[in-house]
Amino acid sequence: MEDVVNVFLCKDGRDIKKSMVEYEDEQRRFTDNVKVNRRKRTVTINEEWVTKFVSEPEYLDGMHIREITISTRMSTGGNIDKLKHMLVMARQGRLAFKNTQA
Repeated sequence: MEDVVNVFLCKDGRDIKKSMVEYEDEQRRFTDNVKVNRRKRTVTINEEWVTKFVSEPEYLDGMHIREITISTRMSTGGNIDKLKHMLVMARQGRLAFKNTQA
């Protein structure tokens, strides 16, 4: 797994697919060096900026996280308890990343 990633918190598998397509399209406006790995649920920009799309809190365990993004579908129609748990897990990854910077 990559050392440091950005995470995109999604509602479910369908939300992951939609969010990945939207994110890819948005990034292609700025650079052509965008690689999508649907199996790993990642989008890599310029071979260094990795964004991981997750829909379950368990997938966040052990990640060092640079940025956290929440999909619109998760924030408006998702399970609030699941979102809270995912944010707690993502925050732990964010703190782990900050600790490696110090």
